[in-house]
Amino acid sequence: MNQTERKIQSEERRRKSDEAQRFSEDRMQLLDTIREMIDIEFERRGVKTEGNPHPENPPPEGTGREPPDRKPPRRSLWQRLMGIFTSGLL
Repeated sequence: MNQTERKIQSEERRRKSDEAQRFSEDRMQLLDTIREMIDIEFERRGVKTEGNPHPENPPPEGTGREPPDRKPPRRSLWQRLMGIFTSGLL
């Protein structure tokens, strides 16, 4: 590969990188705009943006119940057969 080909590839990589950077910046700007629109709408409706978003339906508090003890899952027939055949290989 000669120097001009490397230079062309380098310029192409730089162009693609710049293009990707511009795309990312455009997306971030769009997300910021959407976030501002949502904040304005929340202010208009008088909705609090911090804390619990659904105060009328709070998350359940701990009831002190523990999940039942579960037996470990049983191996399938296929797993048991493979264990029989591969145990002699060890």
